[in-house]
Amino acid sequence: MIATRKHLHTGLLLIAACSLSACLKSNPPVTSQRFSLPEVSAQPAAPQSTSAAKQTLVLNRIQLADYLDTDRIVVQLDDVTLHPARDHLWVDNLSQELHRGLRARLASRLPDTVITDPLPGAAPSATSLQLTIDQFHGQINGYAILSGQWQLLSAERKPLQSQSFKFSTPLAESGYPALVRALGSNLDLLSAQIAGQLPHTH
Repeated sequence: MIATRKHLHTGLLLIAACSLSACLKSNPPVTSQRFSLPEVSAQPAAPQSTSAAKQTLVLNRIQLADYLDTDRIVVQLDDVTLHPARDHLWVDNLSQELHRGLRARLASRLPDTVITDPLPGAAPSATSLQLTIDQFHGQINGYAILSGQWQLLSAERKPLQSQSFKFSTPLAESGYPALVRALGSNLDLLSAQIAGQLPHTH
């Protein structure tokens, strides 16, 4: 286990070093890679209600810490240094990646719930989810981190549930693909947490 952790630490350190050195060259070759969060893992089929009625959950725009509001994948090099990669990017801006990924994961876990985006200008008519992400990056010691806060609001905008969260998943191997998969696993954990707290209609 110690050897594995050392390997992951070394792998991420080399990734960060190579990325930093590329930034220092005047005209480095462009070899950008774009990544998308993993697809939703199949969930056990839940028994379907005979009623056609479903509840609705509105997924509001995700609020990101400023350093995350980009299409660059971020690696934490030490206790005070966060490095956005130059050539390792998200397919879309991270807020869009997270919104799409979380919506799919919640829909998979809540088959009797319609997950929807807010309608511009429309008055709230269903339970809504507010989500703030403070951390969504890799650490040089071989972990992927996700932290923040979420809150469920009623149609009348009254708080129903709220919770802070922090998930840490070890990378299976070194490299950005492993980092993206570990970040996706953290999003799986977050969706499970939220789904478990969502009030259900009967």
